[in-house]
Amino acid sequence: MTVKVSYTQTNFKANHGASPVDLWFEMGVIIRLAFRMGYHRDPVNLKGISPFDGEMRRRVWVNIFQIDALISFQMGFPSMIPNEFCDTEIPRNLEYSDLRADMIELRPPRPLSENTHMLYTIVKAGVMGVFKKIVANTQSLSVPPYDETIALDTEMNQVYSKVPEPLKRRDVNRSFIDHPCLIWQRCTIEMLYLKGLIVLHRRYISYELQSPRYERSRHACAEAALDIVSRQIDIHKACEAGGRLYEDRWMFFSLSIHDFLLAAMVLCLDLSVRMRNRSYAERRDTQQLTSREYRALLESQRIWAANKVASPDAQTAALTLDLMIKRVAHNDVGFSIVEENTLPGVADTIIDSELPYAATMSHMIDGSENIDWVSTRERCIAQVFFLTKTIESTRPVFSILSIEHVIRSYQVTFE
Repeated sequence: MTVKVSYTQTNFKANHGASPVDLWFEMGVIIRLAFRMGYHRDPVNLKGISPFDGEMRRRVWVNIFQIDALISFQMGFPSMIPNEFCDTEIPRNLEYSDLRADMIELRPPRPLSENTHMLYTIVKAGVMGVFKKIVANTQSLSVPPYDETIALDTEMNQVYSKVPEPLKRRDVNRSFIDHPCLIWQRCTIEMLYLKGLIVLHRRYISYELQSPRYERSRHACAEAALDIVSRQIDIHKACEAGGRLYEDRWMFFSLSIHDFLLAAMVLCLDLSVRMRNRSYAERRDTQQLTSREYRALLESQRIWAANKVASPDAQTAALTLDLMIKRVAHNDVGFSIVEENTLPGVADTIIDSELPYAATMSHMIDGSENIDWVSTRERCIAQVFFLTKTIESTRPVFSILSIEHVIRSYQVTFE
Protein backbone atom coordinates (compact mmCIF):
# COMPACT_ATOMS: atom_id res chain seq x y z
CA MET A 1 0.00 0.00 0.00
CA THR A 2 2.73 2.47 0.99
CA VAL A 3 4.72 1.79 -2.19
CA LYS A 4 1.65 2.25 -4.40
CA VAL A 5 0.71 5.53 -2.69
CA SER A 6 4.29 6.84 -3.00
CA TYR A 7 4.40 5.90 -6.69
CA THR A 8 1.14 7.71 -7.45
CA GLN A 9 2.12 10.76 -5.42
CA THR A 10 5.50 11.00 -7.14
CA ASN A 11 3.99 10.78 -10.63
CA PHE A 12 1.37 13.38 -9.77
CA LYS A 13 3.93 15.88 -8.46
CA ALA A 14 6.42 15.26 -11.25
CA ASN A 15 4.09 16.73 -13.92
CA HIS A 16 5.21 14.13 -16.45
CA GLY A 17 4.96 10.44 -17.08
CA ALA A 18 1.52 9.00 -16.47
CA SER A 19 -1.44 11.09 -17.57
CA PRO A 20 -3.84 12.58 -14.99
CA VAL A 21 -6.49 10.15 -16.21
CA ASP A 22 -4.26 7.16 -15.48
CA LEU A 23 -3.38 8.51 -12.04
CA TRP A 24 -7.03 9.13 -11.30
CA PHE A 25 -7.89 5.51 -12.13
CA GLU A 26 -4.94 4.25 -10.07
CA MET A 27 -6.07 6.41 -7.17
CA GLY A 28 -9.49 4.79 -7.34
CA VAL A 29 -7.92 1.35 -6.92
CA ILE A 30 -5.79 2.56 -4.01
CA ILE A 31 -8.78 4.10 -2.22
CA ARG A 32 -10.88 0.95 -2.53
CA LEU A 33 -8.00 -1.17 -1.32
CA ALA A 34 -7.50 1.21 1.62
CA PHE A 35 -11.20 0.97 2.51
CA ARG A 36 -11.02 -2.80 2.29
CA MET A 37 -8.07 -2.77 4.73
CA GLY A 38 -9.80 -0.35 7.09
CA TYR A 39 -7.46 2.61 6.68
CA HIS A 40 -10.46 4.98 6.74
CA ARG A 41 -11.17 4.05 10.37
CA ASP A 42 -8.95 5.29 13.17
CA PRO A 43 -6.88 2.43 14.67
CA VAL A 44 -8.31 3.04 18.15
CA ASN A 45 -11.62 1.74 16.79
CA LEU A 46 -10.05 -1.44 15.44
CA LYS A 47 -8.80 -4.47 17.32
CA GLY A 48 -5.39 -6.07 17.03
CA ILE A 49 -3.50 -3.00 15.76
CA SER A 50 -0.45 -1.91 17.77
CA PRO A 51 0.21 1.78 18.52
CA PHE A 52 3.11 1.77 16.07
CA ASP A 53 1.12 0.16 13.24
CA GLY A 54 -1.79 2.47 13.97
CA GLU A 55 0.35 5.58 13.60
CA MET A 56 1.81 4.27 10.36
CA ARG A 57 -1.71 3.67 9.05
CA ARG A 58 -2.64 7.26 9.90
CA ARG A 59 0.35 8.50 7.93
CA VAL A 60 -0.57 6.43 4.91
CA TRP A 61 -4.23 7.50 5.05
CA VAL A 62 -3.48 11.24 5.29
CA ASN A 63 -1.46 10.95 2.07
CA ILE A 64 -4.25 9.04 0.34
CA PHE A 65 -6.74 11.70 1.45
CA GLN A 66 -4.63 14.56 0.08
CA ILE A 67 -3.70 12.93 -3.23
CA ASP A 68 -7.35 12.06 -3.88
CA ALA A 69 -8.46 15.65 -3.22
CA LEU A 70 -5.87 17.10 -5.61
CA ILE A 71 -6.20 14.60 -8.44
CA SER A 72 -10.01 14.66 -8.31
CA PHE A 73 -9.99 18.45 -8.42
CA GLN A 74 -7.57 18.51 -11.33
CA MET A 75 -9.82 16.09 -13.22
CA GLY A 76 -12.90 18.18 -12.39
CA PHE A 77 -14.61 15.36 -10.49
CA PRO A 78 -15.84 15.02 -6.89
CA SER A 79 -13.55 13.42 -4.34
CA MET A 80 -13.69 9.64 -4.19
CA ILE A 81 -13.47 9.61 -0.38
CA PRO A 82 -16.74 10.29 1.49
CA ASN A 83 -15.74 12.17 4.64
CA GLU A 84 -18.84 11.14 6.55
CA PHE A 85 -17.66 7.52 6.65
CA CYS A 86 -14.08 8.25 7.74
CA ASP A 87 -12.76 8.99 11.23
CA THR A 88 -9.01 8.42 10.94
CA GLU A 89 -7.19 11.04 12.99
CA ILE A 90 -4.35 13.22 11.72
CA PRO A 91 -0.94 11.70 12.57
CA ARG A 92 0.89 13.07 15.58
CA ASN A 93 3.79 15.45 15.24
CA LEU A 94 6.47 12.89 16.06
CA GLU A 95 9.97 12.26 14.79
CA TYR A 96 10.92 8.84 13.48
CA SER A 97 13.05 8.36 16.58
CA ASP A 98 9.91 8.69 18.71
CA LEU A 99 8.43 5.53 17.21
CA ARG A 100 9.36 1.89 17.87
CA ALA A 101 7.70 -1.25 16.63
CA ASP A 102 7.44 -2.67 20.16
CA MET A 103 6.12 0.49 21.84
CA ILE A 104 3.10 0.04 24.14
CA GLU A 105 1.65 3.50 23.62
CA LEU A 106 2.40 6.60 21.61
CA ARG A 107 4.22 9.44 23.28
CA PRO A 108 2.43 12.85 23.37
CA PRO A 109 2.83 14.85 20.14
CA ARG A 110 5.52 17.47 19.90
CA PRO A 111 4.30 21.09 19.64
CA LEU A 112 3.58 22.33 16.11
CA SER A 113 6.26 24.95 16.61
CA GLU A 114 8.80 22.12 16.37
CA ASN A 115 9.61 21.34 12.75
CA THR A 116 9.59 17.54 12.51
CA HIS A 117 9.43 15.39 9.39
CA MET A 118 5.65 15.16 9.84
CA LEU A 119 4.90 18.84 10.45
CA TYR A 120 4.45 19.67 6.76
CA THR A 121 2.02 16.79 6.22
CA ILE A 122 0.02 17.69 9.33
CA VAL A 123 -0.25 21.39 8.46
CA LYS A 124 -1.11 20.69 4.84
CA ALA A 125 -3.81 18.23 5.93
CA GLY A 126 -5.60 21.04 7.79
CA VAL A 127 -5.58 23.32 4.75
CA MET A 128 -6.52 20.39 2.50
CA GLY A 129 -9.55 19.60 4.63
CA VAL A 130 -10.98 23.07 4.03
CA PHE A 131 -9.96 22.97 0.36
CA LYS A 132 -11.97 19.79 -0.06
CA LYS A 133 -15.03 21.50 1.49
CA ILE A 134 -14.59 24.40 -0.93
CA VAL A 135 -14.43 22.11 -3.95
CA ALA A 136 -17.57 20.29 -2.80
CA ASN A 137 -19.28 23.66 -2.38
CA THR A 138 -18.41 24.80 -5.89
CA GLN A 139 -19.36 21.44 -7.46
CA SER A 140 -22.83 21.54 -5.94
CA LEU A 141 -25.65 21.09 -8.45
CA SER A 142 -27.25 24.29 -7.16
CA VAL A 143 -25.57 27.56 -6.20
CA PRO A 144 -25.07 27.48 -2.41
CA PRO A 145 -26.12 30.46 -0.27
CA TYR A 146 -23.54 33.24 -0.27
CA ASP A 147 -23.30 32.94 3.52
CA GLU A 148 -21.73 29.49 3.05
CA THR A 149 -19.09 31.05 0.81
CA ILE A 150 -18.22 33.63 3.44
CA ALA A 151 -18.13 30.94 6.13
CA LEU A 152 -15.70 28.83 4.09
CA ASP A 153 -13.57 31.89 3.37
CA THR A 154 -13.37 32.61 7.08
CA GLU A 155 -12.53 28.99 7.87
CA MET A 156 -9.77 28.84 5.28
CA ASN A 157 -8.20 32.08 6.50
CA GLN A 158 -8.38 30.91 10.11
CA VAL A 159 -6.71 27.61 9.29
CA TYR A 160 -3.93 29.31 7.35
CA SER A 161 -3.42 31.89 10.10
CA LYS A 162 -2.57 29.00 12.45
CA VAL A 163 0.18 27.65 10.21
CA PRO A 164 3.38 27.41 12.29
CA GLU A 165 5.95 30.12 11.65
CA PRO A 166 8.46 27.85 9.82
CA LEU A 167 5.84 27.06 7.16
CA LYS A 168 4.24 30.49 6.72
CA ARG A 169 4.64 32.32 3.42
CA ARG A 170 7.97 34.02 2.89
CA ASP A 171 9.76 35.31 -0.20
CA VAL A 172 12.77 33.34 -1.34
CA ASN A 173 15.07 36.34 -0.88
CA ARG A 174 14.16 36.28 2.82
CA SER A 175 15.07 32.60 3.18
CA PHE A 176 18.87 32.70 3.02
CA ILE A 177 19.53 29.98 5.59
CA ASP A 178 16.46 27.81 4.94
CA HIS A 179 16.79 24.45 3.24
CA PRO A 180 15.24 24.36 -0.26
CA CYS A 181 12.90 21.60 0.92
CA LEU A 182 11.46 23.94 3.56
CA ILE A 183 11.01 26.68 0.96
CA TRP A 184 9.20 24.20 -1.29
CA GLN A 185 6.93 23.16 1.58
CA ARG A 186 6.04 26.79 2.30
CA CYS A 187 5.19 27.37 -1.35
CA THR A 188 3.04 24.25 -1.57
CA ILE A 189 0.93 25.14 1.47
CA GLU A 190 0.58 28.76 0.36
CA MET A 191 -0.46 27.71 -3.16
CA LEU A 192 -3.09 25.33 -1.79
CA TYR A 193 -4.50 28.08 0.43
CA LEU A 194 -4.62 30.64 -2.39
CA LYS A 195 -6.05 28.13 -4.86
CA GLY A 196 -8.82 27.39 -2.39
CA LEU A 197 -9.74 31.08 -2.22
CA ILE A 198 -9.76 31.36 -6.02
CA VAL A 199 -11.96 28.32 -6.47
CA LEU A 200 -14.33 29.53 -3.74
CA HIS A 201 -14.79 33.09 -5.00
CA ARG A 202 -14.28 32.83 -8.77
CA ARG A 203 -17.97 32.45 -9.64
CA TYR A 204 -18.70 35.89 -8.15
CA ILE A 205 -16.30 37.83 -10.37
CA SER A 206 -19.12 38.75 -12.77
CA TYR A 207 -22.00 38.83 -10.27
CA GLU A 208 -23.85 42.15 -9.93
CA LEU A 209 -20.86 44.44 -10.39
CA GLN A 210 -22.75 47.52 -9.21
CA SER A 211 -23.75 45.83 -5.96
CA PRO A 212 -21.27 45.84 -3.06
CA ARG A 213 -22.58 42.46 -1.84
CA TYR A 214 -20.06 40.38 -3.80
CA GLU A 215 -17.19 42.88 -3.73
CA ARG A 216 -15.48 40.89 -0.99
CA SER A 217 -15.40 37.79 -3.19
CA ARG A 218 -14.21 39.67 -6.26
CA HIS A 219 -11.40 41.28 -4.30
CA ALA A 220 -10.40 38.04 -2.52
CA CYS A 221 -10.28 36.11 -5.79
CA ALA A 222 -8.21 38.74 -7.61
CA GLU A 223 -5.77 39.17 -4.73
CA ALA A 224 -5.29 35.40 -4.38
CA ALA A 225 -4.57 35.12 -8.10
CA LEU A 226 -2.10 38.02 -7.90
CA ASP A 227 -0.36 36.33 -4.95
CA ILE A 228 0.03 33.09 -6.92
CA VAL A 229 1.52 34.89 -9.92
CA SER A 230 3.78 36.82 -7.56
CA ARG A 231 5.01 33.52 -6.13
CA GLN A 232 5.55 32.21 -9.66
CA ILE A 233 7.73 35.24 -10.44
CA ASP A 234 9.61 34.88 -7.16
CA ILE A 235 10.38 31.21 -7.76
CA HIS A 236 11.33 31.77 -11.39
CA LYS A 237 13.90 34.42 -10.44
CA ALA A 238 15.32 32.21 -7.70
CA CYS A 239 15.68 29.26 -10.11
CA GLU A 240 17.57 31.23 -12.75
CA ALA A 241 21.34 30.85 -13.12
CA GLY A 242 22.99 32.32 -10.03
CA GLY A 243 19.69 32.33 -8.13
CA ARG A 244 19.08 31.05 -4.62
CA LEU A 245 17.38 27.86 -5.86
CA TYR A 246 19.27 27.24 -9.09
CA GLU A 247 20.91 24.01 -7.89
CA ASP A 248 17.56 22.69 -6.64
CA ARG A 249 15.33 24.01 -9.42
CA TRP A 250 14.17 20.49 -10.29
CA MET A 251 12.31 20.43 -6.98
CA PHE A 252 10.32 23.57 -7.76
CA PHE A 253 9.47 22.46 -11.28
CA SER A 254 7.23 19.90 -9.55
CA LEU A 255 4.90 22.68 -8.35
CA SER A 256 1.65 22.31 -10.24
CA ILE A 257 1.74 24.49 -13.34
CA HIS A 258 -2.04 24.27 -13.44
CA ASP A 259 -2.20 26.45 -10.33
CA PHE A 260 -0.13 29.16 -12.00
CA LEU A 261 -2.22 28.95 -15.15
CA LEU A 262 -5.46 29.02 -13.16
CA ALA A 263 -4.34 32.24 -11.46
CA ALA A 264 -3.42 33.87 -14.76
CA MET A 265 -6.72 32.89 -16.34
CA VAL A 266 -8.67 34.31 -13.41
CA LEU A 267 -6.81 37.60 -13.76
CA CYS A 268 -7.67 37.73 -17.45
CA LEU A 269 -11.29 36.91 -16.73
CA ASP A 270 -11.45 39.68 -14.14
CA LEU A 271 -9.90 42.12 -16.62
CA SER A 272 -12.38 41.21 -19.33
CA VAL A 273 -15.30 41.68 -16.93
CA ARG A 274 -14.00 45.13 -16.01
CA MET A 275 -13.61 46.12 -19.66
CA ARG A 276 -17.20 45.16 -20.42
CA ASN A 277 -18.42 47.35 -17.55
CA ARG A 278 -16.85 50.78 -18.00
CA SER A 279 -18.61 52.44 -15.08
CA TYR A 280 -17.22 49.77 -12.76
CA ALA A 281 -13.78 49.91 -14.36
CA GLU A 282 -13.49 53.68 -13.94
CA ARG A 283 -13.46 53.50 -10.15
CA ARG A 284 -10.08 54.49 -8.71
CA ASP A 285 -9.62 51.29 -6.69
CA THR A 286 -10.62 49.23 -9.71
CA GLN A 287 -8.12 51.02 -11.96
CA GLN A 288 -5.29 50.29 -9.56
CA LEU A 289 -6.21 46.61 -9.39
CA THR A 290 -6.56 46.46 -13.17
CA SER A 291 -3.04 47.82 -13.63
CA ARG A 292 -1.62 45.25 -11.19
CA GLU A 293 -3.46 42.40 -12.92
CA TYR A 294 -2.27 43.37 -16.37
CA ARG A 295 1.38 43.67 -15.30
CA ALA A 296 1.13 40.30 -13.55
CA LEU A 297 -0.21 38.70 -16.74
CA LEU A 298 2.66 40.08 -18.77
CA GLU A 299 5.24 38.74 -16.30
CA SER A 300 3.57 35.34 -16.14
CA GLN A 301 3.46 35.03 -19.92
CA ARG A 302 7.19 35.84 -20.17
CA ILE A 303 7.97 33.10 -17.66
CA TRP A 304 5.92 30.52 -19.57
CA ALA A 305 7.58 31.58 -22.83
CA ALA A 306 11.04 31.25 -21.27
CA ASN A 307 10.30 27.66 -20.17
CA LYS A 308 8.40 26.46 -23.24
CA VAL A 309 11.36 24.50 -24.62
CA ALA A 310 11.64 22.40 -21.47
CA SER A 311 7.94 21.66 -21.09
CA PRO A 312 5.11 21.12 -23.59
CA ASP A 313 2.68 22.35 -20.93
CA ALA A 314 4.68 25.57 -20.61
CA GLN A 315 4.39 26.16 -24.35
CA THR A 316 0.64 25.67 -24.16
CA ALA A 317 0.44 28.12 -21.27
CA ALA A 318 2.62 30.70 -23.05
CA LEU A 319 0.50 30.61 -26.20
CA THR A 320 -2.74 30.70 -24.25
CA LEU A 321 -1.71 33.66 -22.11
CA ASP A 322 -0.36 35.45 -25.17
CA LEU A 323 -3.79 35.10 -26.71
CA MET A 324 -5.42 36.34 -23.52
CA ILE A 325 -3.16 39.39 -23.29
CA LYS A 326 -3.64 40.31 -26.93
CA ARG A 327 -7.39 39.99 -26.56
CA VAL A 328 -7.40 42.19 -23.47
CA ALA A 329 -5.21 44.76 -25.22
CA HIS A 330 -7.42 44.68 -28.32
CA ASN A 331 -10.50 45.46 -26.24
CA ASP A 332 -8.93 48.35 -24.35
CA VAL A 333 -6.91 51.09 -26.05
CA GLY A 334 -5.22 51.83 -22.74
CA PHE A 335 -3.14 48.66 -23.01
CA SER A 336 -0.53 47.86 -25.61
CA ILE A 337 1.85 44.89 -25.66
CA VAL A 338 2.85 44.81 -29.32
CA GLU A 339 6.59 45.25 -29.60
CA GLU A 340 8.02 47.66 -32.14
CA ASN A 341 9.77 44.95 -34.12
CA THR A 342 6.71 42.71 -34.36
CA LEU A 343 5.06 42.65 -37.77
CA PRO A 344 1.27 43.03 -37.77
CA GLY A 345 -0.51 39.71 -37.95
CA VAL A 346 2.58 37.54 -37.36
CA ALA A 347 1.82 36.76 -33.72
CA ASP A 348 -1.81 36.03 -34.47
CA THR A 349 -0.81 33.63 -37.26
CA ILE A 350 1.44 31.70 -34.89
CA ILE A 351 -1.28 31.43 -32.30
CA ASP A 352 -3.88 30.33 -34.82
CA SER A 353 -1.64 27.54 -36.09
CA GLU A 354 -0.31 26.28 -32.76
CA LEU A 355 -3.31 26.85 -30.51
CA PRO A 356 -6.35 25.25 -32.18
CA TYR A 357 -8.78 26.33 -29.46
CA ALA A 358 -7.83 30.01 -29.81
CA ALA A 359 -11.28 30.97 -31.03
CA THR A 360 -12.91 29.33 -28.03
CA MET A 361 -10.49 31.07 -25.69
CA SER A 362 -11.39 34.39 -27.31
CA HIS A 363 -15.05 33.74 -26.64
CA MET A 364 -14.21 32.97 -23.01
CA ILE A 365 -12.27 36.17 -22.59
CA ASP A 366 -15.08 38.15 -24.20
CA GLY A 367 -17.49 36.60 -21.72
CA SER A 368 -19.48 34.41 -24.10
CA GLU A 369 -21.94 32.12 -22.36
CA ASN A 370 -22.63 29.94 -25.42
CA ILE A 371 -19.46 27.96 -26.01
CA ASP A 372 -19.91 24.66 -27.84
CA TRP A 373 -17.58 22.42 -25.84
CA VAL A 374 -18.30 19.29 -27.88
CA SER A 375 -17.40 20.94 -31.18
CA THR A 376 -14.34 22.55 -29.62
CA ARG A 377 -13.10 19.19 -28.36
CA GLU A 378 -13.62 17.58 -31.77
CA ARG A 379 -11.76 20.39 -33.55
CA CYS A 380 -8.83 20.11 -31.17
CA ILE A 381 -8.57 16.35 -31.55
CA ALA A 382 -8.71 16.69 -35.33
CA GLN A 383 -5.63 18.93 -35.25
CA VAL A 384 -3.47 16.72 -33.02
CA PHE A 385 -1.69 15.18 -35.99
CA PHE A 386 -1.08 18.61 -37.51
CA LEU A 387 0.36 19.95 -34.26
CA THR A 388 2.86 17.13 -33.90
CA LYS A 389 4.23 17.91 -37.37
CA THR A 390 4.55 21.67 -36.96
CA ILE A 391 6.31 21.74 -33.60
CA GLU A 392 10.10 22.09 -33.73
CA SER A 393 10.66 19.47 -31.04
CA THR A 394 10.48 15.82 -31.96
CA ARG A 395 8.27 15.22 -28.91
CA PRO A 396 4.54 15.85 -29.49
CA VAL A 397 3.26 18.88 -27.64
CA PHE A 398 -0.27 17.59 -27.30
CA SER A 399 -2.02 14.30 -26.92
CA ILE A 400 -5.73 13.68 -27.10
CA LEU A 401 -5.90 13.24 -23.33
CA SER A 402 -3.88 16.39 -22.63
CA ILE A 403 -6.11 18.45 -24.92
CA GLU A 404 -9.21 17.04 -23.27
CA HIS A 405 -7.71 17.97 -19.90
CA VAL A 406 -6.87 21.51 -21.01
CA ILE A 407 -10.35 22.08 -22.39
CA ARG A 408 -11.93 20.61 -19.27
CA SER A 409 -9.84 22.85 -17.01
CA TYR A 410 -10.84 25.92 -19.01
CA GLN A 411 -14.50 24.89 -18.93
CA VAL A 412 -14.43 24.46 -15.15
CA THR A 413 -12.59 27.75 -14.71
CA PHE A 414 -14.98 29.87 -16.77
CA GLU A 415 -18.29 28.24 -15.90
